[in-house]
Amino acid sequence: MGYFLIAIAIICILLCFVAIKIMDTAGFSKRCEGNENLKYFKAKNFDNLNARPVNFKSNKGQTLNGFLYSNAKVDTYKALIVFSHGMGAGHLAYTTEINYFAQKGYLVLAFDNTGTCSSEGEKLYGFAQGIIDLKHALDFVNSRENLKDMPLLLAGHSWGAYSVCNVSALVPDKEIKGIVAFSPFNSMNKLIRDIAKSKTKLNLSILSPFFDLINLVRFGKTGVLRTCDTIDGNSIPTLVMHGGNDMQVTVKNSPVGKPHKIKNNPNARTVLYESKYHNVYLAKDAEQYMNDTFAKIASLGENSPEAYEIYQNIDYALITKEDLTVMETASSFFEECVMKRDFLTEAGETDVL
Repeated sequence: MGYFLIAIAIICILLCFVAIKIMDTAGFSKRCEGNENLKYFKAKNFDNLNARPVNFKSNKGQTLNGFLYSNAKVDTYKALIVFSHGMGAGHLAYTTEINYFAQKGYLVLAFDNTGTCSSEGEKLYGFAQGIIDLKHALDFVNSRENLKDMPLLLAGHSWGAYSVCNVSALVPDKEIKGIVAFSPFNSMNKLIRDIAKSKTKLNLSILSPFFDLINLVRFGKTGVLRTCDTIDGNSIPTLVMHGGNDMQVTVKNSPVGKPHKIKNNPNARTVLYESKYHNVYLAKDAEQYMNDTFAKIASLGENSPEAYEIYQNIDYALITKEDLTVMETASSFFEECVMKRDFLTEAGETDVL
């Protein structure tokens, strides 16, 4: 019996080691600096967009850097939107969306997460780090006299959408007036397995409990949060938008695919755009162009002369073209959140498109 238990323990240790290595392949063991071949827009690339630098500390004392964005023609802001970016190039990958909200009369705080672009940190550590960084961003907001009394809204994409949906587990619900989440995942565990499967072609469900165990050890309860559970457990107006063709975060791993699991929050709304992909806020032709461009680059090899030529000729006007219907839906949702927190409860049933 003793040898059997020892053997089980050894197997578990080995599986845990394998799980750590798999998680490293998801990109958590290194920094994200963006793609040096791409151009990322800054405030100066937009008419009337101002950017004031800000910085604050996160959980390990690392400095996170970002900007307060505003439109020069706006005198009085409707609210403060704190924007949380997806994995890759930091908040500058979303300057077009930030500019849209600024034009609509919002003050926008956007920053780079730990281990990303302008912020400190030797690596990403894990998806839960985004929630922790966002919590410290909200602490920063509450410490500033010119920000703390403004209505607070949250927006994010992908990893950032996961963060904005789950940060209420770390801060009081009443602080947040509304949330817009573009393409969030429900379970970081499943997303890690999906990423690993895309690279190895293996079903790694056997490692699922080990992924949760590792995240629990690294981040405590924050490491095992599920988006649907968090939304279901609060009353914050939350709008989740997802593309039916999203291959990076599948509908099965999104609150959009699990509306029955968020039914206890009558203020939650899910919208499915059947023909759209992961960057659901982009116009359909922009998403298609993006997907085709990067698929071509991948087939040629990232560092090949042919790939470099494609990078040099990217149509940035097209690749950043927004779906105005999606963005207007988000903006209108925020306006109603600021006007009346429980507007969705009074409006009736959840909308599903």
